[in-house]
Amino acid sequence: MVTTIEERTAPAKAEAKPKTKRHSLESWIYRANVVVAKVVPLSLAYHVSRPITDVFYWLWTSKREGARRNYARMLGTSLDDKRVERLTRSCFRNFGKYIVELFHVQGWSQARLDRLVERHGEEHFDEARRYGRGIIFTSAHMGSIEVASAMVLLEGFRITSVMERLRPKLLMDWIVLCRAKMGVTLLQTAGTGRHLVRALRRGEMVALVVDIGFRNDNSGVPVNFLGHPTYFPAGPARLARLSGAPIIFGTALRLPGNRFAVFASPPILVDRTKDAEADIRNTTQRVVDIFQEFVRRYPDQWYVFRDMWPNNEPAHE
Repeated sequence: MVTTIEERTAPAKAEAKPKTKRHSLESWIYRANVVVAKVVPLSLAYHVSRPITDVFYWLWTSKREGARRNYARMLGTSLDDKRVERLTRSCFRNFGKYIVELFHVQGWSQARLDRLVERHGEEHFDEARRYGRGIIFTSAHMGSIEVASAMVLLEGFRITSVMERLRPKLLMDWIVLCRAKMGVTLLQTAGTGRHLVRALRRGEMVALVVDIGFRNDNSGVPVNFLGHPTYFPAGPARLARLSGAPIIFGTALRLPGNRFAVFASPPILVDRTKDAEADIRNTTQRVVDIFQEFVRRYPDQWYVFRDMWPNNEPAHE
């Protein structure tokens, strides 16, 4: 019998809450989406998404200009460089594919995932498990977040993650629903530290994204990213020092032929014998070093809509 991701991960779900009319409606919509995903080819869904994302490329001005600034900084060139425009447009089209996957992957069976996805570094999850402290899974806004989530869940983990509010609200509600159906607990960004430590102590996985963009509140730790100084969140490293859990960086990237490759890094360990702040900086830089190699290889699969560097101006105009 063929099972979907939701059915395959059912044992990892938290206890069900009493159903309301809204929950019943959401469940009906979700089930309908799973049925549609089984019959609509992924290639057709991608094809439909392309003209839509081309429209959003022109309408979503703030995100388009943010991506252009980041790509110009990364390439060391000006905003009017044709390479910047090509990367930004391709970034939007890949983001459109991500939205398609957000709806489509829910209906995939494990057999389909096995057929479409190459796995690299799967053994590192077993290595990290042996420490007995849970796992801190770090990733980024790139590639197929849905495929990466599905593959991690199929490893048998119960996952707790932190998520900022997204707009439009409809998209946010759909992501929360999909995660809940897959057995993922989503927490708001504020005041979650204690919950995350408890999840790790239960041997579970905590998932965090690292490319949240530069903020003018002096948060984060200084790192070198793609040859330029900036700041990245210290959360994963601080959580590792508190819990003793290893950190893995992972992502899923698209390949030709509507296939995917999932990558997982070897475990990254903190050194609690060292000065805390120095160790946090070193650990964060190690995560960033792994992440930036994927950005260099797949730059247009990075959804870089937020400024990633302070004073994010191109090298020259």
